Amino acid sequence: MTVDHEDRAGVRIVRLHGELGSVPSTAFLELVTSALATPGARIVVDLSDVPFMNSSGLGDLVRAAAQANIQEGRLILASPSPFVRGVLQASQLVRFFELAPTVNDALAKLG
Repeated sequence: MTVDHEDRAGVRIVRLHGELGSVPSTAFLELVTSALATPGARIVVDLSDVPFMNSSGLGDLVRAAAQANIQEGRLILASPSPFVRGVLQASQLVRFFELAPTVNDALAKLG
């Protein structure tokens, strides 16, 4: 998995590419942690290029969202693939995460 990011209008957009959880995603968690150093940080995690996610990857998303909640930030998962959405629904964590169909929709929610 690879990770890149951009900052747009005060929102950190983190883009994940490849299978989430197949290799350690320390780069992803480091980007989220650094963004959350600012109180009220807003983060969009673009999952459009993540075809597969295992339990380790799900744990990384849970840790990122929990950290955002603790730091009084906001994290939105955008563009989950059908497989990733299915994992979130099967684990019943779909209620824990804030989801958006696209990155632009997530940015609009953060307005």
